[in-house]
Amino acid sequence: MADLRRLFNMKITRQTKAAAYGVFGVGLELTPAPGFYGVTKENFESITAADVSKIVKVYSLYDDVIDDGVTGAALKAANAYFNQKPTPDTLVIADISGAFSSVAILLNGDDTGIQDVKAAVAFVSGDDVLNATFDGTAWVGTGADKITADENNAELYQVDGRIVFLTGADVSVGYSDVKADSFANVITAVKKQNNNWFMSFTTSRNPALLTQVADWTEAQTDKMAALVDDGGAIYSTNPPWPAGGITQYLFDKQYAGSFATTTRIESNYVDAAQAGRCLTMQPGSETWALKTLSGVVTDNFDETDYQTITAINGNTYEDYGSGVMVTYPGTVGDGESIEAVRFCYWLADYMQKNMATFAINQKKIAYAPSGIELVCKNMEKSLKTGQDNGGILENFTNGDEYVRGFTVTRPTMSQITAAQQIKGNLQVPFQFYLAHAIKNVEGIGTALTWGM
Repeated sequence: MADLRRLFNMKITRQTKAAAYGVFGVGLELTPAPGFYGVTKENFESITAADVSKIVKVYSLYDDVIDDGVTGAALKAANAYFNQKPTPDTLVIADISGAFSSVAILLNGDDTGIQDVKAAVAFVSGDDVLNATFDGTAWVGTGADKITADENNAELYQVDGRIVFLTGADVSVGYSDVKADSFANVITAVKKQNNNWFMSFTTSRNPALLTQVADWTEAQTDKMAALVDDGGAIYSTNPPWPAGGITQYLFDKQYAGSFATTTRIESNYVDAAQAGRCLTMQPGSETWALKTLSGVVTDNFDETDYQTITAINGNTYEDYGSGVMVTYPGTVGDGESIEAVRFCYWLADYMQKNMATFAINQKKIAYAPSGIELVCKNMEKSLKTGQDNGGILENFTNGDEYVRGFTVTRPTMSQITAAQQIKGNLQVPFQFYLAHAIKNVEGIGTALTWGM
């Protein structure tokens, strides 16, 4: 029998390749000794480094964080994140003990469940997991010589290592010693295990760590950081706040990738709450100002403090009366709005991945007017999505002028060199107007008397 394909031959090629979009809606909590390793009082003396090698875990529910054994500051920050409405569906928690030369623990008097033991700890030091127990007088065990007592507080100790188990004591992030120039290596290790996150925040308020976080974040094009300035409550007292604080640092450096919110209230994780509140919204659709947060409390700043904070592009969460408790003004270190920076990062990724998906599924894009038009239409489609999402200004009429929110300029063949064609390099200029949000309104009215 003759093959019908001689006469009619159909071939179907599936376009299955698609570039993966970046992640712009997930928060990363950075904390030392989160307690999620699953180590118990029954096995803390026998675990190996391989058992606790994972320094990153992903959660979709707050209850899962609790069930995993996370406690202290790490749990409170996770609570502030998941407390928002709508509830975020993903939180990444990372152990950044490597950013500290030692992690502080404070005896809490809780029952350890171990006979004659007031506290017990296991921690990674080098390639080993060491452990020690405290009987109320001294630490004993393989790691006892790496635990030092505080000179001024008999309940406070410094542990030289990554804590993976702790009972009878709590981690004290505030008393932990930050290691200089350490964060870049730590966050690189975090990214190797999980890079599916966008905005980091940390349980630490120490500017020695926060400045490192900000420095690293500024060099990224797909990450941001939410930081807390303690307003001189503990840090930045000499010289007097705001000098030495993270808000001043971001302002002086004119950083766009990080923003700082000031709170003088202990364990008030407004950074986690803001991330949880706003990352659920599509980039471009939101403003980070005028947001009411759950699970955190407002500060009561006087006018001088408020003006000091906002003059250096800092943020607050305050009670304005009449039930209005909101964040304001929603700016990063260089004064741009948080949402504008996030949108631009998202748009660059969205346009790049759309173009990549388009190009790799074509046999060839001709370096000719027809091919250039295909490229430009792909860019316009992406920009239109950004406009529909609210990040790009809508088209409008300004008097006799019709203003477009975005434009893509088609290069002509006469503008393209032979070298560009040979290399296949096409440069397409485009521009767009950011769609900013109205954040405060001043009504200017006039009272009139009829007949006058």
